[in-house]
Amino acid sequence: MSDLTKRLSAICGPGYVSDRLVDRLCHTRDCGPTPGGVPAVVVRPRTTEQVSEIVRAANDFKVPIFVWGRSSTFIGHGIREGCILMGLDLMNAVEKMDFDNQVVTVQTGAIWHAVDVELNKRGWELAVPGSGGMFVCTVGGSVAYNSVPHGLAEYGMTGDNVVALEVVLPDGQVIYTGSAANRAAGGLAFERNANGPDLAGLFIGSCGVFGVVTRVTYRIRQKPDTERFAFYGFDSVDAAVDASQALQRRRVPTHLVQVYGGQQPLGLEGEAFLHIIIRDGKIAADERLAVAHSICGAFNGVRLDEKATEQYWVHHMYSWLRNTPPEVYYSDRPYTCPEATAFIPTQCVKDALRYLKNYEVEHADEFARHGIRIKAYDVYYSRNAAFIWIDTLYPELDTEAWQYGIKMRADYSEYLWGSYGSPGGILAPLAEYIMPKLGGSYELMKVLKRTLDPNGILNPGILGLSEETNHER
Repeated sequence: MSDLTKRLSAICGPGYVSDRLVDRLCHTRDCGPTPGGVPAVVVRPRTTEQVSEIVRAANDFKVPIFVWGRSSTFIGHGIREGCILMGLDLMNAVEKMDFDNQVVTVQTGAIWHAVDVELNKRGWELAVPGSGGMFVCTVGGSVAYNSVPHGLAEYGMTGDNVVALEVVLPDGQVIYTGSAANRAAGGLAFERNANGPDLAGLFIGSCGVFGVVTRVTYRIRQKPDTERFAFYGFDSVDAAVDASQALQRRRVPTHLVQVYGGQQPLGLEGEAFLHIIIRDGKIAADERLAVAHSICGAFNGVRLDEKATEQYWVHHMYSWLRNTPPEVYYSDRPYTCPEATAFIPTQCVKDALRYLKNYEVEHADEFARHGIRIKAYDVYYSRNAAFIWIDTLYPELDTEAWQYGIKMRADYSEYLWGSYGSPGGILAPLAEYIMPKLGGSYELMKVLKRTLDPNGILNPGILGLSEETNHER
């Protein structure tokens, strides 16, 4: 047993630390395509105090930490060879449901849906339903990544609804943000924009490079009375985009998804499709639904069976976006998905989708040779813009296909981010394409990283703020 393993065992207990190869191999990558290095040791703290001591030990041994939530992202992370893999999944308590101040406080490893289940028993819910992996992804990890959630058109981003954070800094110090920073007043977490600068914003979306989020206080609300659904087909992308913008301007949808590319919805005619979800009191929901029908009709939308939308939203059957089972996408081969994403202005969706479709046509022979499948060129609409995500599937075990898939992601990223967009979430594989485009903001982030983390302990390389270690096949 190494001195590092002994130190970590003394902090967390030997049952929560492992340097066995089988355990280390199970912590080398997320759901994305990037292979990572093998950590030197895996440690699973249960308290903020243990996290703080682990960070101090990492500084003493000059060994970097990779912070592991539930490994549900599709981008890829690039775990450093020989690092400390700190898994936060055991820090999963729902600590306080404060209905007077309309917040809930949870440990970082609490799973989105698990928190919502507890709130639902009392007629409440989280301010956003969580991201696509709501059954597996953690609240702290989603905040650190600033995941794009469901309900984007009405409820905003994951980070928008953070009230307060508890964070372990790279030197092991524990800090609090917002009203919770005033420890003399009991550290009451009820207002984010208090006590000076919005320090919570420094850690939201930073992917753990500036500090480890250990506790989150999040906004909650009473569950709305009613959910209404609509599903429309359009004969052109342009018409679907124009309808979406009209829906945004009238603040109609809670969630608005445009379906395009990939598997055509079974038995349906059209080039693009809109799923509209509305959540409100019964009278207001019915009024909003009537507006949705009017707008979609004005753009020659064809009303379809909204059961597909309900299946997607209520029963979390994502394949029902296309009214089709998931085996249509994945078939009988192991596939991986080098997902590319971008936030873009609503009207730019038209150009973006034309680019993607043309790319598919121009590279048809290469797609066929490498077994590339397009799962989706789909769009979540926000209040005033659009989040486009591109799911390209390729055979995981084919090295040439893997390399081609990564090239596709680079091509997509360079086009979208060089034209009018910015990614939703970064992580290591995308950092090299976006960070140099940020100019002075990038330089400021590097200064913050050097200042807060002079030993480069926390998630080095994830945002391209320090020397990179690439893990290529």
